[in-house]
Amino acid sequence: MVWWILACSGSQTEQAAAPQPDAPALTPIRLALNWYPEPEFGGFYEGVLGGHYEAAGFDVTIIPGGPGAPSLELLASGQAEAALSAADDLLVKRSRGIEAVGVFPSLQINPQGVMVHSSSGVTQLQELTDGQLAIEIGSPFQSFLWKTVGLEGKVEPVPYGGSIGPFLVDETFRQQAFITSEPCLAEGQGASISFLKAADIGWNPYAALLTVSDPPPPWTADFVSATRAAWQAYLDSPDRANAELARLNDQLKPELLSCITDAQRPFVLGEDGLGTMTDARWETTRTALVDLGLLEASATADGAWKTFP
Repeated sequence: MVWWILACSGSQTEQAAAPQPDAPALTPIRLALNWYPEPEFGGFYEGVLGGHYEAAGFDVTIIPGGPGAPSLELLASGQAEAALSAADDLLVKRSRGIEAVGVFPSLQINPQGVMVHSSSGVTQLQELTDGQLAIEIGSPFQSFLWKTVGLEGKVEPVPYGGSIGPFLVDETFRQQAFITSEPCLAEGQGASISFLKAADIGWNPYAALLTVSDPPPPWTADFVSATRAAWQAYLDSPDRANAELARLNDQLKPELLSCITDAQRPFVLGEDGLGTMTDARWETTRTALVDLGLLEASATADGAWKTFP
């Protein structure tokens, strides 16, 4: 391909052909999600659809996940160049030899919690003093909740089956929930709910955490910058990405998408601002994992995360 340039000299006009320099090749990035396509990943889809990644020099392919998705393992094995995880999962897997580093938390406040009926009158996790609670038994959150609130021998943990069906038919039912899922699903079915944040009792690992290999590749700063811009664009106008999420995930009806997008906004922005991480937060997560016996006392959060301007 050439550009035709008109060059004028005195009374003579000449046509000259100048070769067009080839556009720089885009860097291919396979981004592995740790769950199905949902609004908690909205900024990444906006990054693709809105051209933020392409403008920064990247050709991004998003790999959907699901229950138990091995996103960090895909990163470690070279089957992905970037992956979504959570701060607690990253610290545990780094201790087992996976060389990955967190670079951008999409959800600055952890989205986990417990969902109860408003009619229960329960407004904080410390008020769960009896009965049953449907939860992923043995999960770090369950262990932290039982230890911190002192639920052992008081509240009976029962397996969470992944459905809000039992919650809808029993006003005494309590279950684990993510702000990006169950609360909006329940409200869409007419339930009046209260969501009790895990962060309120100190369980607050960064979530939907963008990770890359350790040490970070040379393109990481540009990728993080494009991701930040994409997330801000999604917060400003989520319709384009949400339409794509609805196409990819037939469980996401328009009214549900709108509810989740609004509900997760304060969790995305957090207390420190979009994409911000701090030593104190990482150290709190590390300490909690050590207390739960999921990390050795000598384990450190140093080097597990890195910020980029």
